[in-house]
Amino acid sequence: MTDGFVQVDVLEEEKDGQFMKCNLYTPAGVVKIYMSSADYKALMRGGFFIRDGKRKDSSGVLNTTEAYYHKD
Repeated sequence: MTDGFVQVDVLEEEKDGQFMKCNLYTPAGVVKIYMSSADYKALMRGGFFIRDGKRKDSSGVLNTTEAYYHKD
């Protein structure tokens, strides 16, 4: 991965719809994270995630962000 790179993939809804299971990709590797469904929906409305979040792709990803890079 490139220095300063970050991306979030949403994998699935968990805990009776209260949380979203996600992967956070960084130069150091992949970190499993959870976010509240309310935060996820707010980020969807704000355009942070780039898909509609209604169906998974062939990699099992429900939604994703753009790849963000740190600029020096």
